[in-house]
Amino acid sequence: MAIKSFEIDWEGSKATIEYEDDLTFGELESVINNCVDLSDVTKPKVNIPNYRQTILLKVIRNAPFEVGSAAALRNMKASVAKQIIAGVMVDYPLAKFLEDWMVTFMGSTTENEQQPQSTTSVQVTSDGQKKQQTASQSNSSKTS
Repeated sequence: MAIKSFEIDWEGSKATIEYEDDLTFGELESVINNCVDLSDVTKPKVNIPNYRQTILLKVIRNAPFEVGSAAALRNMKASVAKQIIAGVMVDYPLAKFLEDWMVTFMGSTTENEQQPQSTTSVQVTSDGQKKQQTASQSNSSKTS
């Protein structure tokens, strides 16, 4: 885990945001568990606002506002929050974590691609092969 930083516009000047670029496995599992409803695996329900807020509360270590305060985040100007979300979510894309969870249900795509494929073949009939009659054979059988 490393501390990363970036600058935002804060009340007419530049301010630095510092955040952790990696959470522990348990912290990340807890975040995903609280933000994603997988009661129907085919139709996951994601609470994106909750995900973004929870990540920001967990990873921001230094900021020009009260760190760890949900009220401070909620009362922040949307333009400032957008800058912070853009800076932090580079390291926390929800799609990546959901993909990791889906591997638990479906296996990896490389495993699925390597599964042997069965093919069906046409069985030879038991009454043998039919021979094609020529026009002369057809005419001679009619005259007999």
